[in-house]
Amino acid sequence: MKILRAFQVINKDGVRTISSTYNEVDKEGNITNRNVKDSFYAVNSELKAHVDAIEEYINNRLAGE
Repeated sequence: MKILRAFQVINKDGVRTISSTYNEVDKEGNITNRNVKDSFYAVNSELKAHVDAIEEYINNRLAGE
């Protein structure tokens, strides 16, 4: 099983990359692989919409709304 530890969205020149770090564990809960990295471009329209919504929320927080 893979357990997500962290993720980030990197916006570079209007192209978003999603990077994540996760641990892999066996059926007994023992960690078998630590801090595995994965990344991909956000090209799916549904995923882009979710990222846009998160970015809008953060910008509203920063603006004090």
